Amino acid sequence: MSGQFGKEEIVHLHLLLFQIKKFFESVGIENEYFYEYDSMKILPVQIFRQKMEHRDAIMKLCYGIMKAIGREEEIEKVYQAVRGVLSVQH
Repeated sequence: MSGQFGKEEIVHLHLLLFQIKKFFESVGIENEYFYEYDSMKILPVQIFRQKMEHRDAIMKLCYGIMKAIGREEEIEKVYQAVRGVLSVQH
């Protein structure tokens, strides 16, 4: 296993994180990362979009979820760990 996700896995992860965001919003938890995600105008069902666009959306969702659970101070650490796994192959 190469340690990198294909587009199908990236889109699936995007969908899972999107559902978590929707749950937080349903109980009144919102933050600037969720607003930034919304401004990107990309949804998990838009499978025709570029892999990098989905990856960037995943990162915003991860940041928003971490802030929602009170782990915002660890965002940079998670970014470094996840960046390689979600890297785009050329």
